[in-house]
Amino acid sequence: MTPHRTGNCPHRVQVRRGKSVQRRTAGMTLDQQRELRRLPQFISAVSGKGGAGKTTAVILIAGEYALQGKRVLLIDADGRQNLQEWWKRCEAKDNLPANIELITAARQTTVQQLLETEANRFDVVLMDSPGQDTVLRDTIIAGSDIVLTPIQPNQDEIKAAGQAAADTADISDRIGREIPHANLVTRITMPAKLLEAYRLIRPFVQNLQEGGYDSYLLKTELMERNCYREIRNGYGTVQMLDLTESVKKARAEVMSLVREIEALLVGKREVAANG
Repeated sequence: MTPHRTGNCPHRVQVRRGKSVQRRTAGMTLDQQRELRRLPQFISAVSGKGGAGKTTAVILIAGEYALQGKRVLLIDADGRQNLQEWWKRCEAKDNLPANIELITAARQTTVQQLLETEANRFDVVLMDSPGQDTVLRDTIIAGSDIVLTPIQPNQDEIKAAGQAAADTADISDRIGREIPHANLVTRITMPAKLLEAYRLIRPFVQNLQEGGYDSYLLKTELMERNCYREIRNGYGTVQMLDLTESVKKARAEVMSLVREIEALLVGKREVAANG
């Protein structure tokens, strides 16, 4: 069943990013605010379904931004600590990527402090959220410019994406700032495209939009690729791998994904600027 927006939840989430939200200038556009305060871009990966591909998506996006010369902070707030494990494997193999730093944050107060202080040293902050519906996850969503939910073609994944859209909308209402929610189809194989669940993804997201949610289905799909599994074993980012045909295809996917995320954010800023 597709959820519909029903109003605000009773508890509140308050997040201050880079010491600036509490001093937000009412007459300023988002672009002007960012230019003045030099805020980083905040992207979170959120899903209540384990194994959805959150960590892989975060690593891929981080690698692309790092290749562009941007300073990237990864916040591993998932109790499984998959990002931390990847980082340790990269360190053991002397494959730590340049321009990327990682911090593990298991508590809401730690994430809050990072968003208020440490984040200002970076251009992009990517957050791997816990799967459970917790205050920690709410804080991460509230601190995001965009929430990304990886989704695979099965019913559990689709249900988790709907819940992430609903949670993002509720928190947007609480903090008074629209946070777009983007669905990213991942781990796709050619046989998977024949599944009924795969065909249900697009109409499901359309139903979310009709139900009042600011949720989108990204056109870019991440195929199931050996190189994506390879990097999780300590080989850095996909941008650091030898440029084989498979890696070329993977890098093209990731570049397309980042362009879509950027375009969605720019579109939201223009809407906000035009009132």
